[in-house]
Amino acid sequence: MEDEYADNASPTLYATMPSTRDLNALLKLWRGYQKNEKAPRGLAPWYRVFAMLADLRLWGPRDRLTANAQAELIARLPMDDQDPVRLELEIWPTANRDQRTRWQQDTRVRVEALGGVVISTSSINATGFIYEAALIEMPAAAVREMIENPSAPDGLATVEGLQFVLPQTIAQSLPNPSAAEDDQDQRQYPAFDEGAPIKAVLLDGTPIAGHPSLNGGVIIEDVHDLVGLSQVQHRRHATSMASLILRGDLLADGTPVRESRLLSIPVLIDNEQSATSPDDRLFVDVVHIALARAFLGDEPLAPDAFLVNFSIGVKGAGFSGRISSLARLLDWWADQQGILFLVSAGNVPDDLIIPNTTSLAFEDGTHEERKALVAQAQRSARHTRTLMAPSEAINVLTVGATSHDLADARGPEPAGEIMLEENGQQLPALTSATGLGAMRSIKPDLIHTGGRHNIRMLPAGGHLRLKVVERTQRTGLNVATAGAGAAAMYRTRGTSCANALVARAHLNAAAALQEEGGPFEDQDLGRRDFALITKALAVSASRWNDPAKDMFEAEKQRIGAQRHAQAREETCRYFGHGVLDDFLMTEAPALGATLVGVGTVRRDQAATFEVPLPAPLSGERIGRFMRVTVTWFSPVLPTRARYRLAALDAVAMGEDLLGDPLKDDGWGLDLSTNDIDANIIRRGSVWSRRLKHNGPVVPRYADDEVLPIRVQCRDASGGGLSQDDDIRFAIAVTIELENETSFDIQAEIQDQLRVQLRGAR
Repeated sequence: MEDEYADNASPTLYATMPSTRDLNALLKLWRGYQKNEKAPRGLAPWYRVFAMLADLRLWGPRDRLTANAQAELIARLPMDDQDPVRLELEIWPTANRDQRTRWQQDTRVRVEALGGVVISTSSINATGFIYEAALIEMPAAAVREMIENPSAPDGLATVEGLQFVLPQTIAQSLPNPSAAEDDQDQRQYPAFDEGAPIKAVLLDGTPIAGHPSLNGGVIIEDVHDLVGLSQVQHRRHATSMASLILRGDLLADGTPVRESRLLSIPVLIDNEQSATSPDDRLFVDVVHIALARAFLGDEPLAPDAFLVNFSIGVKGAGFSGRISSLARLLDWWADQQGILFLVSAGNVPDDLIIPNTTSLAFEDGTHEERKALVAQAQRSARHTRTLMAPSEAINVLTVGATSHDLADARGPEPAGEIMLEENGQQLPALTSATGLGAMRSIKPDLIHTGGRHNIRMLPAGGHLRLKVVERTQRTGLNVATAGAGAAAMYRTRGTSCANALVARAHLNAAAALQEEGGPFEDQDLGRRDFALITKALAVSASRWNDPAKDMFEAEKQRIGAQRHAQAREETCRYFGHGVLDDFLMTEAPALGATLVGVGTVRRDQAATFEVPLPAPLSGERIGRFMRVTVTWFSPVLPTRARYRLAALDAVAMGEDLLGDPLKDDGWGLDLSTNDIDANIIRRGSVWSRRLKHNGPVVPRYADDEVLPIRVQCRDASGGGLSQDDDIRFAIAVTIELENETSFDIQAEIQDQLRVQLRGAR
């Protein structure tokens, strides 16, 4: 099948060579291939590689100044040639500090020669992460000339030490533009425990800590001296995020998050329209310093925190294959310090165009016909609706949004507005950015409630424009905000909201792990274990709902029944591992049991967990399911083409119940893979397999039968993972029955599970 997206793709492979001599030899061979010369003896395999390439060249201006960067710069260029434009220059991240310093100096000389000025620089030199960059200001005329002629000998894009020339990173969060309303009922919210530890950090703008619904639950540390720059009446987004994390939807919930408070470190400045990053600093530097103050040093601000909520996106930085420096920073921090970053997938600002369709035809269509038209339009515009940096990172949990409310809508449906979902279905919100992520990993990891997105239909020539209604207080999630009185609240929606609710679910799950009767009661869990276990529980508790399954079936019909893997991948772009069910992060399914455990493994080694099988289930005629989820934080190495170093997966071990070697798709209860393809789940830092019964009858087994599950580690980078690297991981296993039985599956295996899984750490 011909790739329907080929016109929008520009795949590029970056490679390093061991020496200049080898590089020159390869270029000479390439020139010979272009001239149709016969391949030298023994080098014919290179010609087969060359046949798949459009070009082979040294790193140069076209690589430093990419097409995406040019497009964003053009969009930002002012009309007046003398007006300033700010750029970010990223230096090659060599470990040689002296070399980086020389390149910084060379860059400064070239910038000043072109009439520019260096605003600030950053130099982060840590094991596994190097970032050398400069924030500069140039006259618009010089930037326009660089775009028109990147290869000019005296231009900026020809500076040898530069890796990338980029538009300034403008990190932003966009609050709902609707007016706030005062809480007329003056609700009395249950108080926070002001002695509770800080388990989560919010990187955003400045919240209103004294808001009645937040008072006592959020602490602000002004690491970057930004609080004074954010007027109180503009502090909307961070206040909304804190509100959702600490209390959920204020009308549908309102209870305090369990056994935790929230630390806010402002990294954005709130203004009338949005919250944006400081314009005189490199944002990677701003985030790095905030994280260092939160987690490092003799007196870290949040020593007990395991989670960072990051509902911030970078303007104009849709993921197109190159991992952003901000994503690399979060990946590195996650691995080094065991921190779980929850990152919103981003909201796509562009309206969706459905070609050759009228509003009347769309409105009169069936629900299935509407969904098909929207799906086709989304596929056509997929290259403009990609994840917003840094949500492509592999170690973070990326969250998309569903169009769904937690509280009833106010009043009747307005004329001219429609819903794409029906009967309470949870569909991905039209504005929610879609995956995949770095290394073609499953992104978003999951989707969650983001507030209902009503749609307005507008004509666009002979086409139909679908626009999400923003200025409405009829639908959305009820949150605290600024303005309209001390107890102001409003309804808002988007991936930021979904991300905050997922953070709340993680904090509640962490509390449940150590409560009385919990799986780790009276046991100490470190930051990394909390992060990994709750991440595993979140993915395990996310399921493909009916709309996801419908999309999968529709994709199979569209692209061919034999292309199941591609159909699953398409579905993952929108649903990830599924829609999160908060309840299943703290409680087992009604007809099942959930096991959790942690362990450590090294390259080419494995750790084994023995899962007891409930004796009364043997030989029963009953449907059964199992979910096995493994999470870890992979070491990363940006200098390697295969950036992720560690890959983990789980396999069933031993013999099956008939004495034959147990196949990977057997899993001891006559189960086979369901939903997501086995190859797709091997790409990121989450491995999660859904399994379903093959037949109606459970195989017979002895009373003390166990299912051994081996978690094994391999080098995913081709040589970058050291044999001495300890890779900590978490595992969650859920066994679930389709119908009620005469026995309680949880009671049957609960005590055995705790003892055996704890012993496997």
